[in-house]
Amino acid sequence: MATWSITWALRNLIAELLMPPGIWIVLIVLAFICLNNYKKSQKAVVLLAVAMIWVTSTNFVAIQLTHMADHFMHWPEPLNFSDIKSVSGIRNINSIHESDKKAQAIVILGGGRRKGAIDVPQYQNQDVSASTMERLRLGSRLAKVTHLPVLVTGGAPDRVSVKDIPEAQLMAQVLQHELGSPAKWIEYQSATTQENAKFSANILKKEHINQIYLVTHFWHMPRAKEFFESEGLQVIEAPTGFYQKDQFNPLDFYPSNEGFQRNRWIWHEILGELWRRLKL
Repeated sequence: MATWSITWALRNLIAELLMPPGIWIVLIVLAFICLNNYKKSQKAVVLLAVAMIWVTSTNFVAIQLTHMADHFMHWPEPLNFSDIKSVSGIRNINSIHESDKKAQAIVILGGGRRKGAIDVPQYQNQDVSASTMERLRLGSRLAKVTHLPVLVTGGAPDRVSVKDIPEAQLMAQVLQHELGSPAKWIEYQSATTQENAKFSANILKKEHINQIYLVTHFWHMPRAKEFFESEGLQVIEAPTGFYQKDQFNPLDFYPSNEGFQRNRWIWHEILGELWRRLKL
């Protein structure tokens, strides 16, 4: 039974058309439609679009784009685990003096799931994506250091079968069975980052929790943090997935799956921030 919404599908379709390679494919189509009587211009636009498909699929450009976007996006810094104090042994975290109060919970955002995972029948042939696993690893490590309770959040907006498991439920299973860090709360109704924040905040506020570690990828953190803070939560950033480097090899200038995906991540967040500012 399909439960995804037309709004969700259209939003994702528009996003795909505005990100590489979609935006360059659209440019090629427009060149053939609108410049049919201007062959030289048409050829130039097509060649430019093809070149941009190559360029925006390289690690080098992904890293440079990330650097340039920092002035606009303000990427977070990695979490320094040496500065973290455990709350182990504290029965009531609300009794901590205000000046010493730290995070009261860890929230891990989902980053996608892998369907058709016949290698893990114990999860109904579904698994967390590589991106989600990166977040779970950091969240688990953080939970073991701080002894704080964990909330996982992520729904199943693309569900087409009753057998499709919400992302948060998969995350909870992986945390418990593979990483040894059980989740205390599972938020599985959200379809967007904004809903992640809204529904998670509803759960946490009932527990009188107002300050959290937020675990997600560094490129996703600015937008995610803004949504969670708009719900009245204080956020300590716990980003993962950094890939910066200063020295490059020839393969960094050649199209790759990594380069393609990294460019899309940064591009997506820049578009999202531009849209947010236009709405203000």
